[in-house]
Amino acid sequence: MKRTTNLIIATSLSTALLATACGDDASTTAGDQPDTAAPSVSITNVAVDRDTLDSAVDTTISLPDGWYEMAGYGNVLHVNGDDITSHYVTTSTCVTGDTFDNELPVDHADDDGVITVDLVGPTTDYRLIPLATPLTCDSDEDDTLLALDEVFTTHYPFFDQRDFDWASAMTELRDAGDTDSFDEVFAEQLVELGDGHTTFEGLDIDPDIDAFGLPGVTTLADLETAIGAEFDRVLASVDDITADETGSVAWGRLDGDTGYLIMVAFEGISGEEGDAVADLEALRAALGQALADLGDVDRLVVDMRFNVGGYEDLAAVAAGYFVDEPTPAYRKWAHAQPDAFVQTVAIEPEAAFFDGPVAVVTSPITASAAEAFTLAMTEVTDAAVVGNPSFGEFSDAIDWALPNGTEFTLSMENYTDLSGTNHEVTGVPVDVPVPFDQAIEAAVEHLAT
Repeated sequence: MKRTTNLIIATSLSTALLATACGDDASTTAGDQPDTAAPSVSITNVAVDRDTLDSAVDTTISLPDGWYEMAGYGNVLHVNGDDITSHYVTTSTCVTGDTFDNELPVDHADDDGVITVDLVGPTTDYRLIPLATPLTCDSDEDDTLLALDEVFTTHYPFFDQRDFDWASAMTELRDAGDTDSFDEVFAEQLVELGDGHTTFEGLDIDPDIDAFGLPGVTTLADLETAIGAEFDRVLASVDDITADETGSVAWGRLDGDTGYLIMVAFEGISGEEGDAVADLEALRAALGQALADLGDVDRLVVDMRFNVGGYEDLAAVAAGYFVDEPTPAYRKWAHAQPDAFVQTVAIEPEAAFFDGPVAVVTSPITASAAEAFTLAMTEVTDAAVVGNPSFGEFSDAIDWALPNGTEFTLSMENYTDLSGTNHEVTGVPVDVPVPFDQAIEAAVEHLAT
């Protein structure tokens, strides 16, 4: 359930950053943490001995045997001894999914009887509701269209915002016939939908070329060239530039009073693919060193133009270097929650703290967890946003499987700022709108006034 995007323009810029800042001899460090992540859940009314728990993150529990509904997400978990098996459930269908270990780290245990467990990934607290009877899960390939229609009509929030006619899409799918044609037509529809969190693995959703404000850039090839040129130009202008071991984070000075910080991803920072826990520790090490090195600057430009996302937990941790106390940042909830359950995501302070003025620079490929970071920064630090509005995909990319074996991810959540405004599709708005290749200079000028 990590939050990533399939934007076609998301090339491996970290390699170039690493070479620019550190030369070609820099190496990565292998992490020792597990390479899988399960969803975080809030467990209510289950037979767990809470007297043995404390709020330490390294405390673990196992769920009692039984069936649990993940409220609002169409997922049912079957706990059987050491294993937890997921099931994708609609009103009329059910498909059995993956199995993972029944050993869940405790995040905290509240006085109201709710135990929240967590592995790094999304910031969501999923509620588990015990079911009185076992689930019958026997859908076959003939149920595929019914399952698809029910999951989208129940869980997808953004048909209106994206001006997408789901009824017409279903008509095309019914006419598609066999599985191969189904997948091809479904893929075409997801590209038309344009939601980078509702897609197949490897299916590219392109950014809006015109949104970059670059004259003469009319094709994706042009855009890729322009992005690479801007990346190189800015890094060449930064004094005393230093990068972490994987080239995911770099920092330096734009002038004597203005620091520069760039984060090109919220995953892969440890060099270990899919290891969110190791990524978290690597990010903390990099940002701690960055703020120590930039301790005498008065203001800071945070460049998020090349960051297409990753783990939302890492975005929240990054924002924690700009608060000195727990601070509400944004709200989120499942579109299909059976009752009102809105989670307020709060940013927790980290070991270092930058309290000067901040400008966050964004682009049309600033997406997913990078947008969550930007949204958080506008709330917790009153940061100015400079450049272009971000891509506009906030909901977690939730895994889903159909009876015919087709697997995809689906946006199921609403995110809003603290005032209640949803920025899905439109992206985080900018305070200082300028073309993509003028954003750093505009940010420096804005902070100096």
